[in-house]
Amino acid sequence: MAKEMVTVCLPPEAHGRLRPAIEEAMAPFDMNGDHEPYQGEWDQWWLGREGDEFDVLPGHEDDPRLVRGPLDADDASRPETHGRCYGGPRGLLDFDGMRARAARLAATLDPDEVCMLPFRQWQPEQVIPREWLLTLDGAWIYGTRDDYLDFANAYLDDLPPDVIVVRLRIHC
Repeated sequence: MAKEMVTVCLPPEAHGRLRPAIEEAMAPFDMNGDHEPYQGEWDQWWLGREGDEFDVLPGHEDDPRLVRGPLDADDASRPETHGRCYGGPRGLLDFDGMRARAARLAATLDPDEVCMLPFRQWQPEQVIPREWLLTLDGAWIYGTRDDYLDFANAYLDDLPPDVIVVRLRIHC
């Protein structure tokens, strides 16, 4: 079974009750659930994955609304990286900066180095969306093709600044 990433969009009021809000949004897609219609996509989830964090807009690194994940999937401590997080209000996440960093990295890589890096780290169109996107209206969308990436990037860019965006690692 794979361990993939899903970007989850939650309403602004989810901030004060993040874990229950994530559980509620993800429930229709739980492989262990008895919901109708059955849409099993995952059986476990964790906050983020080291190396898959969002960049925080400069000057907002200490905002308490940012989502931090002190433990990984194996309950081992994760180092916190200043200026990075696993989510928070869309208006605090630096999507443009992440894309610019990926473009700069891509411009410096030779073909031998490219195959040694996860492709999402050096492709600006893939650095924000991951394999899965869970929209505010509960749509679970999968993709890596251009049409998905165009949709996912535009959707995430156009979210209101107070919508909570969280990156989860899922076991599917």
